[in-house]
Amino acid sequence: MAWFKVDDGFHASRKLLKIGKRARFAAIGLWTVAGSWAADQLTDGHIPDYMLKEWGAPPAAPESLVGAGLWERTQDGYTFRNWHEYQPSKQDVDAERAASRERMRDLRARRKQPKPLKQAEVGDVFGRTVPNGSESVRNPDPTHPDPTRPDPNKEEEADASSRPRKRATRLNEDFTVTPEMRLWAASKAPDADLNTETEKFINYWVAKSGKDATKLDWTATWRNWILNAKTSNTRPDHSARGLAKGMAMLQAYDAQQQQTLELGA
Repeated sequence: MAWFKVDDGFHASRKLLKIGKRARFAAIGLWTVAGSWAADQLTDGHIPDYMLKEWGAPPAAPESLVGAGLWERTQDGYTFRNWHEYQPSKQDVDAERAASRERMRDLRARRKQPKPLKQAEVGDVFGRTVPNGSESVRNPDPTHPDPTRPDPNKEEEADASSRPRKRATRLNEDFTVTPEMRLWAASKAPDADLNTETEKFINYWVAKSGKDATKLDWTATWRNWILNAKTSNTRPDHSARGLAKGMAMLQAYDAQQQQTLELGA
């Protein structure tokens, strides 16, 4: 199928407005129908006189198109001016259609090729080598589930694909350290100064720019920061002092939790 293309600015074009208002729509109606016919018949924009009679075009319409510079008079009809600047030529359409036919021939040829033996054994009724008795019904092939039953693997894949992916975000300036995070720090990095390191952590990541300034999990990023601070602050007596400090923090946290429970009761 070929298309007759009309520029979206044609409604306000100088050539259109050049046609008198009384004859304008009759002339443009003829211009549109003639363009559709020429594109379908691949005449490269030529409109013979007998088609004007077939359409019942008013005699003034083609002359209005000529006067506006949209058509030119020929020996046996009219032709669109500058047809090949806006519309595909017959040669182009024929070449595209030939290429399309060739693609379809290749596709049909590939479909007609015989199936590999393995496929025929599994799915082809005439090439089946698997017995079709009660034993095969009781013990179906696990690699080919019953088509009447849902495949759990495919359901899981569909659920996974439908879930929205987590997006990386920038650090919020209101980032806070939860009690659980403090317990973790007391166990993994007891020598780290949490308040100071957390403030440095927030200042660094809020000021940082570029794609590296976004993370999927800011809590995990904070943990890595505290671990690095622990490594940089390591001293020879780290283990003994760290254990004592961690135990003290844990005891203080347990006392606070106990007090909260008693007040709630």
